[in-house]
Amino acid sequence: MRWSERFATGVRALDEQHKMLFKMSEDYRAVLDEGRGERLYSTMLDSLAGYAAAHFSIEEQCMFRYQCPVAERNSNAHAQFVDVLKSFQTRYAAAGYSLSDANQLVDFVDEWLTEHIGTIDVQLQDWVPKKE
Repeated sequence: MRWSERFATGVRALDEQHKMLFKMSEDYRAVLDEGRGERLYSTMLDSLAGYAAAHFSIEEQCMFRYQCPVAERNSNAHAQFVDVLKSFQTRYAAAGYSLSDANQLVDFVDEWLTEHIGTIDVQLQDWVPKKE
């Protein structure tokens, strides 16, 4: 999955963070394709958890500050993302690396990029003053 302007929110800091998530997903998919997924799976899980902890709160603050009508829906979706990520972390802690889980994780992130950023986050651009 590659970033394009169709995913822009109108807030430069959020868009830069989204670009990082696109890059993480793209890079990890390449690692999986090269057969090196096991070595970096734990790092990918940790990176996603760190990203969620930092990014989601900033984005939610922006949504509420600009009174974006999808702010609550956005917060709920973030909570669901964290829950799904925790399920991947739990399975990894219990059973170790699974190529199937690794592929499901990157598919989940790619779907998030399309479905969440591409349909929810982008609605922020209509509420952000153009000077942002």
